Amino acid sequence: MKFKHILISIILIVVVGVLGYFIGAKVAYDRYERALDLVAERETQTFYGTVIDLLPGNPEVGVYGILHVKGLEVNDINYRGEFTCNIADKTKLTWRGTDISLNDLNTGDRVSITYEGLVKEIHPAQIDDVIKIQLLEDEK
Repeated sequence: MKFKHILISIILIVVVGVLGYFIGAKVAYDRYERALDLVAERETQTFYGTVIDLLPGNPEVGVYGILHVKGLEVNDINYRGEFTCNIADKTKLTWRGTDISLNDLNTGDRVSITYEGLVKEIHPAQIDDVIKIQLLEDEK
């Protein structure tokens, strides 16, 4: 009788463990797929440009500076014109993997600009949601 209870307990533990494993795997896979969908919805674009001017922003509305750039010839034809890029609090500024400030950018610097969202088709084109600006110069 005692052997029968032990055997049933072991079988029950194994069944619960196997069910837990498969349910956990299913939940993890579903979360993974949802994360991929979120990444796909947040489509970004990157282009390269030369800094024409650095204009003051309006911190009251979350814009700390406006970068005026001209796209380089290596870009797609849609990114060879002039752009103004709003630099917000969430915009990351880097040079060689190191964070820099807006004051480290100068006229003539080459930069890469990563953004998401729409480009306002005015002259110069306006990009509001800039994610990252990377200084491409070898020396600062």
